[in-house]
Amino acid sequence: MEINPAVTFKHDRSIMYAKRPKVLIVGAGLGGLTLGMLLYKAGIPFEIYERAAVVKPLGSAMFFNSTTAPLFKQCGIYDEFLSIGKYLSGITMCTEERKLAFKLGFEGHEEVFGANGYIVTRPQLYDLLLRQIPAERVHMNKKVLTTDQGGNGVLLRFSDGTEAEGDILVGADGAYSAVRQNIYAKLKKANNLPASDALPLPFSTVCIVGQTRPLTPEEFPDLGKDQAVFSRVIGADKMYS
Repeated sequence: MEINPAVTFKHDRSIMYAKRPKVLIVGAGLGGLTLGMLLYKAGIPFEIYERAAVVKPLGSAMFFNSTTAPLFKQCGIYDEFLSIGKYLSGITMCTEERKLAFKLGFEGHEEVFGANGYIVTRPQLYDLLLRQIPAERVHMNKKVLTTDQGGNGVLLRFSDGTEAEGDILVGADGAYSAVRQNIYAKLKKANNLPASDALPLPFSTVCIVGQTRPLTPEEFPDLGKDQAVFSRVIGADKMYS
């Protein structure tokens, strides 16, 4: 759909109560895909828009199944999640010399919380969630330029000259998202932006992410163990670990 700047957006609400609301999700990360999976299971129309041409999820994701187990069981993917994950019995805390300081044990979590903890690689988890959603519902290379409200609906305009119209907009594209920036700019212009939301985000940490070459159990025996090995190094008298 080509943009015609001379046309004012007016959302047609004449059939509002005769249909289920359509949800527009901006961001095809883990959050956006999880929401899309739930909406698909519930039979609610939705579309997902991602600014990147290809999403490359890096790193590993740790999940304590007391929170994810009920969700994944209801969606019918719990057994597959277990098949790609490794059981995590605890986190080993080490000194800078990589000597054991103490261990945070998770034994007994299933009895107390209803499920154990597992570690799964982020790309595998991403692929699992993506496969729960029809491919035609995920639109890549869609950078949001503006968001406009009309009636009770919303209109997205993308950098490729196309538009998308829906009833509910969800910004799942990060703390510094295009959705958040568009909404905040409009609220600020109308003098309706709360003072706390006008402040910078109070993040005071630096995260460095690295990706290794493929590793083998022959080189790193911990990889061949049945259980996941999770170690964290704590800096001595330093503000980081």
